[in-house]
Amino acid sequence: MSRRQAVALVVGIVAMLLALGPPQWIRATGTEVTIAIEPVDPLSLFRGNYVDLRYSIEVPGGVDGLHGESVYVVFADERPARALSVSDDRSSPGDGEFCLRGRYSGGGVALPHLEQFYVTPEKGRELEENLRGYLAVVKVTDSCKSILVDLEAR
Repeated sequence: MSRRQAVALVVGIVAMLLALGPPQWIRATGTEVTIAIEPVDPLSLFRGNYVDLRYSIEVPGGVDGLHGESVYVVFADERPARALSVSDDRSSPGDGEFCLRGRYSGGGVALPHLEQFYVTPEKGRELEENLRGYLAVVKVTDSCKSILVDLEAR
């Protein structure tokens, strides 16, 4: 193997580790929480078993001027989680709380990084039969980073 090939191999491996490392770190060290999802059309005609999710996040009053902005939502760690506050700056959540980063639009908060999930064909059929009554299982860190790990029935 030439020096040029070895450098290319090392660069490829480092790039792969940089891409896969953060989500795996969140999955391994994050706290598991549940968030209510709205009924969805579970299966995409063009993408197969990828589910598009929308979350039931009722925004507490007093969030004027944040339309289209990146926001932090603090939740009470309940089952399902309940939104406590929304702001444009990240504050440390207290005991029994966690935060997620999202985007404020209209009267609600979207969580773009948690809105698509791959399901098996069996789970896809189950979702089609029962569009209500599911929770998103999310791993979240103290720094408001999160990853969607599963969907479960209420």
